[in-house]
Amino acid sequence: MDEYLHVPRGGEISFMAVTLKVTAEGCLDCGNRQLLYVEGLTTVGSVCCGAVECRVIYVPGFIVSRHCKTDEASGHPVSRVEPVTNPAALDEVKKLLVKTFPSSLFLFV
Repeated sequence: MDEYLHVPRGGEISFMAVTLKVTAEGCLDCGNRQLLYVEGLTTVGSVCCGAVECRVIYVPGFIVSRHCKTDEASGHPVSRVEPVTNPAALDEVKKLLVKTFPSSLFLFV
């Protein structure tokens, strides 16, 4: 089980190679569970070819406990999530995301 620090709209989430500017956050029904997703924009490209913004859907996982505590440093809520690691569940989640967010990139960490 992981903890997810909720980032407000306009905030940024940094991964190793990607920085995501948060535009929205929500939940989707997936079977009998709630899937937490974060919608955002990232810039991809190069100096020679130019850059473009891409819409990315980041999936922290299934909600185990929503807003269960507050981060002392930022004051933002923290939720406990279960990352999507089971291959069958991952296939189901991908199908749901493609249907809900066509033409988006999906990020599972």
